[in-house]
Amino acid sequence: MNPSLVPALDPTPIPGPAWLFHVLLVFTFFLHALFMNLALGGTLIAAFAHLGGGSPARLALARRLMGVNGYGISFAITTGIAPLLFVQVLYQQYFYPATILIGEMWLLLVAFLMLGYYAVYLYKFRGAPARGTGGGGWLAVAAVLFLAIAMVHVAVHLIHVQPATWARIAARPWSILADPTYFPRLLHFVLAALGFSALVMTWWAVRQAGAGRDVELNTAIASHTWKWAIVTTLLQVVDGFVLLMVLPRDVLIGLMRGGAATLFPLGLSVLLGLGLLMMLARVGNPVAKPGLVTGTLGGMILTIAVMAITRHQVRELYLAPASAGSVIPVAPQWGNFFLFVLLLLAGLATAAYMIRLVMTSPAAGREAA
Repeated sequence: MNPSLVPALDPTPIPGPAWLFHVLLVFTFFLHALFMNLALGGTLIAAFAHLGGGSPARLALARRLMGVNGYGISFAITTGIAPLLFVQVLYQQYFYPATILIGEMWLLLVAFLMLGYYAVYLYKFRGAPARGTGGGGWLAVAAVLFLAIAMVHVAVHLIHVQPATWARIAARPWSILADPTYFPRLLHFVLAALGFSALVMTWWAVRQAGAGRDVELNTAIASHTWKWAIVTTLLQVVDGFVLLMVLPRDVLIGLMRGGAATLFPLGLSVLLGLGLLMMLARVGNPVAKPGLVTGTLGGMILTIAVMAITRHQVRELYLAPASAGSVIPVAPQWGNFFLFVLLLLAGLATAAYMIRLVMTSPAAGREAA
């Protein structure tokens, strides 16, 4: 690696110990991942449901997913701000060059997001939810754009953790697609999004059926999305092992020799993935086992949290050669930190209240926007 390609560390001290920002980065990324999974996975499943057949259950599923995504996309954007800022605080000399190296695609993220979000609303008000039929094209556009956003984020992540590739990327930006981990990593995120969205929809359909609302329709939706969850979780477990095997040798050795700090979350994520498969396989009719459905969704959320830890540890191992000897200056500002914590807790409480309100008293018609 040419050391001159890595910018000098910003001498401005960060307002707290580095470990605290690492914890906040992992935690806020976990929150973002939940809504990001709904936005990406929900839109993909809705597009398949709408375009793959005209059955009432599938059309109702597409409408329901897009109703959720009217809020989920907003939460994905909002919760994505904090982890992005923490990445810039901790990895600014790596992150900024990565975004510059593929600057055109990075800037297009805003356009992709705006157009994808707008396409969701066009589907809601110009398609099946409002008119009973049509709008599949808008769903397809939204799904493709959200998938493109995921592709760009994976590219930026791989570029910023590998400064040794910057000269090659500067000459041929698209060569990042040849990285052995690119497509397994992308597939890992897409499958997680599909599985999580499918489980959320199953859980909601089971609750509705249990309350006696449109029992036949909700039973059909729960059965369909449960199959999505089984298939995508199985594929994700397989892809997870593939991703582990194609990691650079020094990163993989670092994971294996990191002691309990790295082996515990890695091993736990593997056990959780296998456990999810066992729980999913035990259910033939989700409506008949609401407790197991809720437990499976909880297990999926826990798996996402643990994988967020492993993902961060892998980033650190990638950057270990480049960041060796680099110490971030610190000048604690605890007043500002406690203010941030209070605002974060207030924001989470507000979001929880809004989600509860939407679930218990959903708006109808144009007010649903």
